[in-house]
Amino acid sequence: MTAQSTETKPRTVNEPVDMRFHSSGAPLAMRWRGRIWQTVGEPVSWSSSRSWWEPGNTPVNGQGSLITKRAWRFQAQTGPASPTLEFDISLDPHTDGWQLRRIAGVE
Repeated sequence: MTAQSTETKPRTVNEPVDMRFHSSGAPLAMRWRGRIWQTVGEPVSWSSSRSWWEPGNTPVNGQGSLITKRAWRFQAQTGPASPTLEFDISLDPHTDGWQLRRIAGVE
């Protein structure tokens, strides 16, 4: 059995993750570093915007926009007895893949 961190201090991460979503669009599960994290509770979604005039905000292949970024915050665990952690993910507009951005323990 592998010990998992239960620290509550948030830490910034920038790693790709594989996501599965409910038909409603909310996160269902995340694969990160070879482990499956199942969501618990109600995920929260938001969008953030960047200034269109800043470098790097040009759409890739003429599709989409780099100005608005979709994101989710949710709690998840690897099993019923495992610690619950809080994750922030966002959709990377360059790769159209999900990136893990932040992890925090839940008190």
